[in-house]
Amino acid sequence: MIKRVGFLREFTPHDADPSAPSIHDAVRPSGLNDESGLLAYLASGTEIFSAMGAERDAITGDEWIPGAGSLVTDGTWMWPVELRHYVERYHAELPEDFMADVRAARYTAAPVTRRRTEEIIVEVFGRSSFAAQATEGPGADGFFTWYLSDLTPQSCARMLDSLETAGLKTHHPLTGDISLSVKGEGGSGSRPVRDGRPTAEVLADPAAGEVTLHLWFASDTFTTVGVRRLKGTTAAVVHSLAGLQEPEREQVVSALVRSLDQLRDHCLGFVLDRAGRGPLAAWDAVVCDGASPSVALPDSIAVDTSRSAPLSAFGNMPSGTPYGHLTVFSRGPADRGRA
Repeated sequence: MIKRVGFLREFTPHDADPSAPSIHDAVRPSGLNDESGLLAYLASGTEIFSAMGAERDAITGDEWIPGAGSLVTDGTWMWPVELRHYVERYHAELPEDFMADVRAARYTAAPVTRRRTEEIIVEVFGRSSFAAQATEGPGADGFFTWYLSDLTPQSCARMLDSLETAGLKTHHPLTGDISLSVKGEGGSGSRPVRDGRPTAEVLADPAAGEVTLHLWFASDTFTTVGVRRLKGTTAAVVHSLAGLQEPEREQVVSALVRSLDQLRDHCLGFVLDRAGRGPLAAWDAVVCDGASPSVALPDSIAVDTSRSAPLSAFGNMPSGTPYGHLTVFSRGPADRGRA
């Protein structure tokens, strides 16, 4: 059974336990001698659930914590990603048995195996929603789409470099090949791109049509990123989650969340739909034109509220949290099976 640390009463709850300890009782005037090592350990775990947006500091309310609600594990312990913020800023006290394990590991969390990650996901979320799909059948046709107002070779190069760092590689790990293709006229067929141009240049080329690139997670596991051209200079950058099993799907989502953050200044909004609740194009008008959603809401949707549909259109999701100039509406893990 996974051990839990840092699930305090004031955090966005995954357990919603009012009897949990309070962060106010965990605050200490100064940190331990090895606090820097403890912080490094909290940052080195494997993320098994990614939340978008941010939550306010529960003590002062003067700072937003990006990714609050995300879950991290070392295979034995699991903690919310925001725990690191409270240890760093308020020297929050940690349980002795957790600190003993951290010190024994020399302040670096070991990689978590695929099988162990899957066991934790099933234990935490149950055999429902994406966890059930992952263990009992083919991966769902999910996607993660960013709507960008301007796509240039430079921004595409930054995106690909960041994805590479996060473990999603453009070159096949064994052969070194790049799988890049474009759809023909009228969207018919696909043909490989073999003209020697840099990949980033092809992705950013408005004349290239709909471009698709394989991103390799392992020698036998890949996802795809595709660019769809919309009105004017707007492009939908679509990262497919189709066919991925857990834990690869959540690990790919985590990599995408970390990597695409740098593009948000040019981002009109995004949609993360792990299970493919609604078709891809259903969100074009919602994000780009401020239309109201017409299909089931996804796991997360970010919109520019200065020109979006009324917030009541997202009424069955928790209140939005800021993400730069965007507002993010996200489901909690327990809500994922609801329409």
